[in-house]
Amino acid sequence: MRIMRLVILLFGAALLVLAVFHRRWLPPAYDPTQPLDFGAAWTVMTPFKLRLLSSSPELCHAALLTSPLPVQEHAHSGTEACPLQDVFTVGGGDVPLLPASFLASCNLAVQRSLFEARVARPVTQAVFHTGLGRIRHVGSFACRDVRDRPGSESSHATADAIDVSAFILADGREIPVSAWNAGGAVGPYLHQVRDQAYRVFSTVLSPDYNSLHASHFHLQATGFGLCR
Repeated sequence: MRIMRLVILLFGAALLVLAVFHRRWLPPAYDPTQPLDFGAAWTVMTPFKLRLLSSSPELCHAALLTSPLPVQEHAHSGTEACPLQDVFTVGGGDVPLLPASFLASCNLAVQRSLFEARVARPVTQAVFHTGLGRIRHVGSFACRDVRDRPGSESSHATADAIDVSAFILADGREIPVSAWNAGGAVGPYLHQVRDQAYRVFSTVLSPDYNSLHASHFHLQATGFGLCR
């Protein structure tokens, strides 16, 4: 999977060079200099455009404007120990959240929106033949270090990650991430959501990673590529 991601990034870099000299030949969905558009089809350039968001606030804000998620921008937020700038309160889109909102960097807000539209909803429909009613989470921003690495700042301290603990189906059934090894359709469903989430997020940690993640998915907008 890492090799495939590297190939995509190299291909994207080649298209970026091409875009500089032949931009008029590229459709917007394939032009890496154009913002990500939620209404556009997923192309080979979409992962590359996602990676550009962390280094370009302008591209990130433009992408977020096309997202269906309700957002409220905050110039300053966080705490004295972990000050935040350019962050958003993000609500649920077509799928409500429990709790109803979370604090996110622009990058996380964009990736969370894509996760709902491109991963959580279609995988739920394909596996259970019903819609996704709600997504339960246990928060995003937390001013702390990585739990098993004191002195190493957590991505939660910059509002770049959210922890998702359960998926509630439209028929009322709740699928907790803690049911990771459950039989029937539940376990495979959770594994598929984890694997597909890596198309969107830079880092995805599940119960397979360690005991600290036994009850939730850690979905992170930053990092060098880890899905476990």
